[in-house]
Amino acid sequence: MASGVQAYIDPIFEAIDKAYASEQKRIAEFQTKSVLHEGIHEYLKVTCKEDGLWVDTYEPFDWDNRRPDTKISGFTEGVTLQQVQDEWMPVIRERIETLFKSEKFSSMFFRYRLEFHLEVVLEKKSSHFTFSLLNEDKRQHLLASIQQFVEQKLNPSSKAVPKEKDDFFFVRHLLDPHLYPIDAERVGDLLDRMDAKVKVSRNREEAWRHQLNGDLKRWAEDEFLARYADREKSYGLDYTVKPDIRPSDIPAPAIEMFLLTAMRVGSTDADARQKYLEIASQLGSEQAAQWLKSGSGSIPALYTSERVTCKANDILQTLEVHIRSEEEESYREALVYVCDILQKGFTKEYRLKLKSKVKNILPVPKLAKSTLHRFFANALEYPALYPLLAEYADIAMEEFKWYNDVEPGEKSAMPGTYVVMGLGLKGTDYFSLVIRYMKLVDTEHQSVQDGYAAVFADAHGLTPDTIPVWTKILLAGNQSAKPLKSSGIESVEQAQVLIEELEKLEDYDKELLVYRIWGGEKKLKSSLKQADPEVKVRLETLIP
Repeated sequence: MASGVQAYIDPIFEAIDKAYASEQKRIAEFQTKSVLHEGIHEYLKVTCKEDGLWVDTYEPFDWDNRRPDTKISGFTEGVTLQQVQDEWMPVIRERIETLFKSEKFSSMFFRYRLEFHLEVVLEKKSSHFTFSLLNEDKRQHLLASIQQFVEQKLNPSSKAVPKEKDDFFFVRHLLDPHLYPIDAERVGDLLDRMDAKVKVSRNREEAWRHQLNGDLKRWAEDEFLARYADREKSYGLDYTVKPDIRPSDIPAPAIEMFLLTAMRVGSTDADARQKYLEIASQLGSEQAAQWLKSGSGSIPALYTSERVTCKANDILQTLEVHIRSEEEESYREALVYVCDILQKGFTKEYRLKLKSKVKNILPVPKLAKSTLHRFFANALEYPALYPLLAEYADIAMEEFKWYNDVEPGEKSAMPGTYVVMGLGLKGTDYFSLVIRYMKLVDTEHQSVQDGYAAVFADAHGLTPDTIPVWTKILLAGNQSAKPLKSSGIESVEQAQVLIEELEKLEDYDKELLVYRIWGGEKKLKSSLKQADPEVKVRLETLIP
């Protein structure tokens, strides 16, 4: 090696050795937590400027403007790009390959593949040189581990459940083009298997969905959209197809995988699904165009009469209702249509666009004032529709699902919420429906039910018939639900019925109910100082 080249190469590898030394100490003690985790480092970048150099062992962010870690005045002075290409790169590749194959690193130090990037800045202009290295033995071992994981953990006949720590690696490997060719059918089948396996709990299912959707979006943005579309901003979904791209330029497997991604991410991000399908349509996908226009075809997409028009798109998870005549029959026709498409597979987590002159809402403080809420509040004005509304609620209610009428958050509501709460305020006939709803609602992830107990008590009063329902509503409050402003328990009869209800509960639920009604045992004790003597005697039994 020429001494001139050595003067540049040695500082570069001194910096790499320093960076790897600290990583080696950490990784040598690393205990892998997933059978699918074959290594850590897959990226190495060296940036050389006139005032020195630095090393990145992980891909830096676009906005990273670090100064050199190793300062060498005039480091690239007199260097040419031709020199870098002809003299630096062969030597760098040889020495990086030696490191990559070195046994001095633990087996977890490198992944099966390493990408090297050299950025050289000359006269304030950056030039990039890259190469990649492959450890085929390690790649084959990883492929065998993945296959074993699929056979053992994703076998439908097995009771085995993949661990949450496997999710990241499983998805990363499935979408890795250096491990597998793009194959939407294969990926879809494996994702379906994982979906079935993680239904053991809401938290497990959520963790899997979160990991999967994040990785699918990254694949869509980094592998697909980066090639075929331009992003108007550095974030968001504002993409436009590149003007020089023709449909024939896009391999069929790539567009099929993009469509699968659109469908998958749409389960939690309907806007992303719609935007992805719009881009796919512009890129020549007839399937995407059909889905955008009228859905999958598996449900009746349109119902129209002189009173009402209803349109549903199961792919976009949208429902449009246009009430032309504000009367009972209009809402009956719309409700019959909605029940029908739900029974035929339309998602319960839909969003609704309503065109109606009437704008009723329920007197429940936390409910979102969405068009979906308005539709059901309008229908609840017609008592003859109550049985049909109850039928809708029975079909729609499902634990761990939410309407898509608002952004996910404190206003999110389980399907059936607006109908159940409305019917519960109208009379006693649907108390059993309210109780079923309260047993089903996810108290950890939903809070719109927190204000319903007070509204329910205002509507019906607290009687022997309503107190059992009222207590079920209180117990179904979110973990952060606050106590009532007033207990409402003032008579002997009320106190006796409440005590009878409390006696049916476990200690934890008894404490929770006392907290929701009075704010806790201390506040209950304080409130009894002014209570009727007979009421006081009964309620004191609630204080240990």
